[in-house]
Amino acid sequence: MDSIIYEDNPQYDAWLKGIMMLPVFFILLGLYYLFIRDLGSATGLFATALLMGAIYWAVLPRKYQILDSKLRIVLGGQFSFNVPFDNLELAGKQEGISLGLNFATTFVTEHVVEIKRKKGMNVNITPSNRDLFLENLNKAVYDWKRGASKAGS
Repeated sequence: MDSIIYEDNPQYDAWLKGIMMLPVFFILLGLYYLFIRDLGSATGLFATALLMGAIYWAVLPRKYQILDSKLRIVLGGQFSFNVPFDNLELAGKQEGISLGLNFATTFVTEHVVEIKRKKGMNVNITPSNRDLFLENLNKAVYDWKRGASKAGS
């Protein structure tokens, strides 16, 4: 089992926090429709708020973990997304526009780390301390490669 080498929290900016408040807005609007006795609209708004909350809970990252042999993006509950080091081509600061899987939690590019994979789409994340995260990730990948080459000898 892999042990955690480094762990960082996502950098959430004010814009994304505002977007995450939309379910609360729909709940308040639903309460208003309950007050004026429009049960159909209230039910629809509550269902929308519940669905949005569940999606946010499932897909927004909680932590970025660097393990012995992979990078793990911890999502809600038991969900996570892994990038094994043998599929990691390059990790660094995002340059230009990047299309891929975005686990980014800010609209500011100064926190974005772009992970280019050998197979599959690029992955974008936003650790709170990009430079320290990249330093630990590059060291972990180097150590993993060194260990893999010793095992192959």
